[in-house]
Amino acid sequence: MTVTRRPPPSSPGRSLTARPELDVVVRAVTLQDAPARIRYRVSVGELTFTCAISYDSIPAWSDVFGALPARENAPRLVSALIAWDAMRFLALGGERLVLPPGLPCDAVVGAAWRRCFLSQFGEWRYRNGIRYRRGAPELLSPTRTSAARRSGAGGGSARTAGRALLTNGGGKDTLAGMLILDRSGIEYDVYEGYLPVGGDHALQRRLLDGLRIGAAARPAAVVRVHVRDDFYSRPPSRFADAGVQVRHFGTDFAVGHTANYVGYMPIVLYGGYERVWFNIERSADDPHVRWDGEEISHQWCKSAEYRSLSSRLFAELTGCDWFRGFDSTLGGLYDHTIYRMVATRPDLLRRTHSCNYGKPWCGRCPKCCFCYLMTTAFLGEDYARALLGVRESLFTDPRNLPVWESLMDASQVAWECVPSHLEVVTAVDQCLARGVDHPVLRRYAPERATAARLRARFENVDWALVPAPIAQAVRDLARGDLRARRPPA
Repeated sequence: MTVTRRPPPSSPGRSLTARPELDVVVRAVTLQDAPARIRYRVSVGELTFTCAISYDSIPAWSDVFGALPARENAPRLVSALIAWDAMRFLALGGERLVLPPGLPCDAVVGAAWRRCFLSQFGEWRYRNGIRYRRGAPELLSPTRTSAARRSGAGGGSARTAGRALLTNGGGKDTLAGMLILDRSGIEYDVYEGYLPVGGDHALQRRLLDGLRIGAAARPAAVVRVHVRDDFYSRPPSRFADAGVQVRHFGTDFAVGHTANYVGYMPIVLYGGYERVWFNIERSADDPHVRWDGEEISHQWCKSAEYRSLSSRLFAELTGCDWFRGFDSTLGGLYDHTIYRMVATRPDLLRRTHSCNYGKPWCGRCPKCCFCYLMTTAFLGEDYARALLGVRESLFTDPRNLPVWESLMDASQVAWECVPSHLEVVTAVDQCLARGVDHPVLRRYAPERATAARLRARFENVDWALVPAPIAQAVRDLARGDLRARRPPA
């Protein structure tokens, strides 16, 4: 059950309205080669930002556009790359995103963009109580075009025909995804993205390398993307001086692996990948709160709805009909089943991390605390301390009490990629059952009968959400069968 509450007012008795003086205007877009890179500059009021997405595995944009069945689809693809990536600047409070001349926008793409913004930034809208005069922000371009496109088989190299791309976020979900695909005999390359919200790119790479090298059953080609900007590094005072009134505009859902599925499309075109596998759990589809009848979720950008929408959008933008879509290895599984899988490989679980603030672990955020709790439930607290590199228990650190309350208290919300409080307190019961006893656990422990019902719920696998190519591997791993992997088909 979700908690219904009104959004916190930004000032006594009123909410915010988006302001046209903070509209996002894209001033310049440049495509560069060796490797393929897209750079753009935006203005938001008196502020100016520069962004770049570098596709390290793609030599030139001609290699991307050459995979399109019709070259006239290229400007629409570039427009979408900018429109989706620049969404994050609307979190400063503007009501329009304006593309430069030469980058077209049609009704079909515009409608998908508005839907994605409202849902992906639903948490931000809710926490600021922000409204739009027209109900949603607008995506505008002086270059209009129809939605007509040319379809066809498009590109796809023989080297990767029939293969897949697996995303490596560095956490236990990636480890589970690798175990599943390896056991299914599915060959895959690995996507690794280095983001402006993740800290030093060299550290991000070391962490992702460590998991991939240790966990992948066979050497995999690595597809690397670097996203850089000078937005997240700006001091808060600069935004306040520029008249920005909203809060929470620097959150992790605004940029990154799942926040911008359009950003994968050049990789899919160049590599000819038939499927992109994410490792997203079932709880990502559950809303955190309801606001005036609207479901609000921190994790909408990880939802099945977004993956489905983006799969259709790929066909719309490119005209290619061979892409099977964005999918998830874990779509039918809650975290309890996922942890049961990865707990069978504690040697590999040690290579994971899951913190967005102080990689590999800060020990103070909801994600760190949730992972500590779940790891304790399945492998014990000594292992959890070693995993996070802490000496003292996170359960007893008084600084973490508000974090535990946000995770376990039904009247609060942990605005992070964590599941509901019901799934959290189920793990609390497991910790107590294995002899891990702390006051914060006792405070939120469910009754045993309730815990048993919850455990049955969260250990249940929704097989309708498990793709057929990996279903048998999921069955085997979910029951702890670690016998030899299946050979590639």
